[in-house]
Amino acid sequence: MADSSTKELTLQQKIWMYTAMAFRALWPLALYALLPSFCMAVGYVFGHPDMTMEEFFSYGANFYSALGIFLALFIFHRKAKKKGTTLSQDATLFFREMKPLNAVCFFIFGFASATAVSALLTLLPKFFLTVGYHNASQKMYLGRDLIFTMLTILFTAPVTEEIVFRGYMLNTFLEKLPEKWAVLLSSIIFALLHGSILWILYAFLLGQIMAKVSMKEDNIAYGVMLHIGFNATAIVNLFITENEKLNAALYGSKILIACYGILGLSVSVLLAMIYTEKINIALKVRTK
Repeated sequence: MADSSTKELTLQQKIWMYTAMAFRALWPLALYALLPSFCMAVGYVFGHPDMTMEEFFSYGANFYSALGIFLALFIFHRKAKKKGTTLSQDATLFFREMKPLNAVCFFIFGFASATAVSALLTLLPKFFLTVGYHNASQKMYLGRDLIFTMLTILFTAPVTEEIVFRGYMLNTFLEKLPEKWAVLLSSIIFALLHGSILWILYAFLLGQIMAKVSMKEDNIAYGVMLHIGFNATAIVNLFITENEKLNAALYGSKILIACYGILGLSVSVLLAMIYTEKINIALKVRTK
């Protein structure tokens, strides 16, 4: 929560305080943003100097990017250990404390929400925003190292991004800012790193949801499960679109795609209502 004593500080003291807060909130993001690029640059210069840049990205960009992310996680771990804490404590990431049913529900909510968003964007008429979105989506599958692509999309990116944005960043903002401003600021920064305008829009909404869940549960692990569920649709779509017959059977009709979207929206809304206790289905189940 925000510290009420900040009202008594001078302007200079507030500037120093918010500068220190910004540094503590953003240094994990700097590592997460820069280390994958650094590892790719080193891999290209020292490992594959005979390749063109396009050939390198097709050959091993995902591997070096994943290596950079793991290096960032290692630095987070070492810094926490040096302070006498753990990475889990610093980021409020506690997988063992999750309730299995809730974890599954958050995964399903993420998957259903992504299905609804994907269906909507697929059905929208083509214009510069949707074309840019689909081009950006295709770049996720660039390269032959499919294992590292799947590892990054399903595990590495969701875990690391929740540690960075809802673990370090949000928790740091909450020390000095009101909850609504901490959530808003962390969600805006999270969204701006998602390139395409449409990605930015729904990443902002997703960031708001995951921030509020993380605060309510005092555990970012549920946000990780939601994030994994949201990203999992990308892997499902990859395998479907790679198979011509399956793609034609499942995605060949706009009516089918609309049905997927409606189903995904319905499931996500139902789960959200249960979680926020606007309907008490979960409570009735527990009392039986």
